[in-house]
Amino acid sequence: MLSVRLPESLEYKLTEFCALQNVSKSSVVQRALEKHLRRVPKLVQAAKNDNPFTALRGIGNRQHTTEQMMTMTRGEDWNQA
Repeated sequence: MLSVRLPESLEYKLTEFCALQNVSKSSVVQRALEKHLRRVPKLVQAAKNDNPFTALRGIGNRQHTTEQMMTMTRGEDWNQA
């Protein structure tokens, strides 16, 4: 058995979702956790490499442009000659 503390806003969203879908909180959390953990072996294996950015390879969600990612990881002046 596992108990998990959720922020109030997330608990509210979960409760509302479960009521609308007529499913239990446990089943929703179990499915979400299983989905998340299916990705972990790829991340764990990549993290074993020397390069810390290797663990991030392939997890992009296209929310950020390459320029934004470079700025976040290397700083504002990453492209200055």
